[in-house]
Amino acid sequence: MPIEFWQADFQRQRAYNRSMDGEDLLPLKIAQALDRGATVVTGNQRAARTLRIAFDRRNRALGLNSWQPPAVMAWDTWITRLWRGLLLDGQTSKLLLNRSQEHAVWRRILTADAELHSLQTPDTLAEMAAEAWSLLCSYNGQERLRGSAVSADTRAFHRWALKFAQQCKADGLLARAQLESALRAAASAGQLAAETATEIALVGFDSLTPAQSSLLEGLRATGVNIEELSISIAADRKMLIATADEREELRTAALGIRRLLEERPHASVAVITSGLEKQRAEIDRTFREILAPELEDITASPNSGPFEFSVGVMLANTPLITSALDLLRWCTGALPLERVSRLLLSPYLASIATENGARAEFDAFELRRAKLLRPEISLEWLISALEGSRHKSKLTGLLGKLRTMLIAAKRLTKNEQRSHSEWAETMRELLSAAGWGSGQGEDSVEFQTRRKWDSVLDELATLDFDGQRVGFFEALDAVSRIAQQTMFAPESREAPVQIIGPLEAAGSTFDAIWFLRSGELSWPVPRSSNPLLPWPLQRDLAMPGTDAQLDAEQARRITKRIAESAATVVFSYANESAEGRQRQSSTMNGLDLEPVAIEEIAMAEAQPTFLETEKVEDTGSLPQLPDQVIHGGAEILKLQAACGFRAFAERRLWSTELRTTEMGLDAAERGTIVHLVLEEFWKVVKTQNALKVMPSSERAALLDQCISTALEKSEKLSVTPWDAAYLDMQRERLRNLLGPWLELELTRPPFTVKLSEKELKDVQIGPLRLSVRVDRVDIGESGEIIIDYKTGVANPSEWLSDRPDAPQLPLYAVLSEAVQLEAVAFGQVRAGKDMGLQGFSISEESGIRMPRQRPANLAEQVEEWRQVLTSLAEDFYNGDTRVRPKSFPTTCTYCTQRLLCRIDAASFEEAMDDEEATEAESD
Repeated sequence: MPIEFWQADFQRQRAYNRSMDGEDLLPLKIAQALDRGATVVTGNQRAARTLRIAFDRRNRALGLNSWQPPAVMAWDTWITRLWRGLLLDGQTSKLLLNRSQEHAVWRRILTADAELHSLQTPDTLAEMAAEAWSLLCSYNGQERLRGSAVSADTRAFHRWALKFAQQCKADGLLARAQLESALRAAASAGQLAAETATEIALVGFDSLTPAQSSLLEGLRATGVNIEELSISIAADRKMLIATADEREELRTAALGIRRLLEERPHASVAVITSGLEKQRAEIDRTFREILAPELEDITASPNSGPFEFSVGVMLANTPLITSALDLLRWCTGALPLERVSRLLLSPYLASIATENGARAEFDAFELRRAKLLRPEISLEWLISALEGSRHKSKLTGLLGKLRTMLIAAKRLTKNEQRSHSEWAETMRELLSAAGWGSGQGEDSVEFQTRRKWDSVLDELATLDFDGQRVGFFEALDAVSRIAQQTMFAPESREAPVQIIGPLEAAGSTFDAIWFLRSGELSWPVPRSSNPLLPWPLQRDLAMPGTDAQLDAEQARRITKRIAESAATVVFSYANESAEGRQRQSSTMNGLDLEPVAIEEIAMAEAQPTFLETEKVEDTGSLPQLPDQVIHGGAEILKLQAACGFRAFAERRLWSTELRTTEMGLDAAERGTIVHLVLEEFWKVVKTQNALKVMPSSERAALLDQCISTALEKSEKLSVTPWDAAYLDMQRERLRNLLGPWLELELTRPPFTVKLSEKELKDVQIGPLRLSVRVDRVDIGESGEIIIDYKTGVANPSEWLSDRPDAPQLPLYAVLSEAVQLEAVAFGQVRAGKDMGLQGFSISEESGIRMPRQRPANLAEQVEEWRQVLTSLAEDFYNGDTRVRPKSFPTTCTYCTQRLLCRIDAASFEEAMDDEEATEAESD
């Protein structure tokens, strides 16, 4: 019997921060500081929120009916409030730049720099410059930048920084990075006395930057009492777990946490890991499976269950805002097919529940199968397609919103210049016209997302600080960038399991902590120096990434703080990580961790219940096929030869993949056009002799005419210069392909084209009645020559099998009524050495390339084909649905029925791996 894994004195911990009913209480030191009137400043927003909630719960537990909100705020909020107080008191008139305003200043400086030579875009460089300036100001290094530049990049940054400082001074602007130094100056001038509490308590700071320390020293000099409060807990048990790999580590953590919550439902647990953004999807998937299997249901809300991530996602990546940005871009031009499809199926475009089914049908059976020269769809085109759709009567709401949106979009003038605030209102109007963000039926998260979007548009309006007027495209680029840089996280549900990063955990305590990925290759995260700042300057100022020892010491402090933030702490790592084999991180040295075997947790995993299975023999038969022509032609026999189940699924169940439009003409369409050109050409020329006597100029003109005829349907789809250029390219491709093909036809023995693209209706093979189309039949010197055009790879040896891969030509040969059959051949209309006729012939002088493996007598081979194809027809007719791929796994590689068939996916992958390994060895 293993020892109790979560054995710990939780009662002492609860006495520290919990009441008897399980509600969080405020740590004693912080409660006393707030009671004295102190302002509590935290190192991060999460700690501030947690302490405010704890303050309210404590007061409720004390029976209070009302109270003043606590003076608890994160550092950034605190210093911004101090600056706002200076503005209200008239002590300053400078404009504190927000992120977007500062970006605009940097971008303007970079765009005007005549010496700038970079592959980076101005926006990317502006972000890099702002980051370097922020780092420089945090370490009070502005004055030391002059004369320290040693490379082209650092000299360029010095030039930009000088212009940035000059412009800020001239225009009365203040960058956020300089706020601490500005407040320090105000404190020295005695201007902060009315804005600052007499006591400040710092909570959750692993370290302070020089700029932060300088501000605090300035406040101390004015008589403010500043104290750093520690809320550490002496852990009862600190454990170390090593697993085989990272997947096992994650599952072990989930099992251990589930076990704790089953025993102590009110326990608070923190799962801490670095690089949370990259691991979020994997953690979410594993925790859902083990902690909350009910959330595996596709209808379950993603924002529920016993765990939540404190780190949000970029606002632009949320479904609601993605649809908003797509709608705004749609007003200015065409969108890719996939994004239009996503809009149609989303609940954010003219949301009308009764239209959902009709929209899905329109998307699957009309939009995705539309013939387009390029998979981009304009608003006008979609409205026209909907007006001609058989689903029009069911999509009146959508059609009405799209028309309203188009009217609003046409008011946008290409070169019109407006202020950012005016464009923000225009964007609201465009989205309103599309029925976006109406608020109907939205949940709490969607409501919060929409409110965050309003703040993005408000931030866009702040770009009017410099009086610049811009076009709609520039404003749209700006709002897209703001949304991409805005982190969005729904309000915390206070779930028992909080998944956070190492820095976010500062200032918070828990019942238990599980630190994932604590191996030497994962923790601490390597820090790098800034490429725009001179290395000697960064080293002298002790910036991150310049001194490995200082970085390691900082990581040890963070690790020690985490180990002192809960009664029970678990550090885990995988012996084999994505980067290679590893040991535990050196930052855990000296923590006296207790090694724990994985079995202590694994035993918590519920053992599956095995039910006794009963085998039932399926003796039922399929309904008999109707006595009529079966749609599918020779493709039915091809599918039956490959796998009986595939033929059944595709030609009797009509299970097909969802086809999507490709860029321009797809391979099948290009092949069809080649057929049409050759059909038109031989309708006119008819014989090889006529081709020989035709002058080359006349032949080229006729070929061009036939190409134009074949491209007539595509010409009707040409609406833009891009479309016209694409068709011109296709014409040139067809000339280059078919010109040499006609030259090759001149070298063949004499022939007459008997028929071209001839449809044979209601022909019979075995019990099946089919309709097939023969590409071409020539009359040669010794009989008929059946030709099947191929623009792809083809091999006649595919015919010599009881399960032929390409049974079309054998079927045409069987159905032929010719007295004498001279040859059957692929007409390989391909550029290069493969071009030519390849197949079986009764004569070596026929001009047809024949493979080594070929029948001795063509007539006997045709009779053999008759037996083979009749057998395949009987198998399909009689319902032979066995999953029996001809060549596993090759036959299954591109099969779209693998979701229906009974082949084990794991065995398929193993076979593919074995096949790839064999090919690699042979290479």
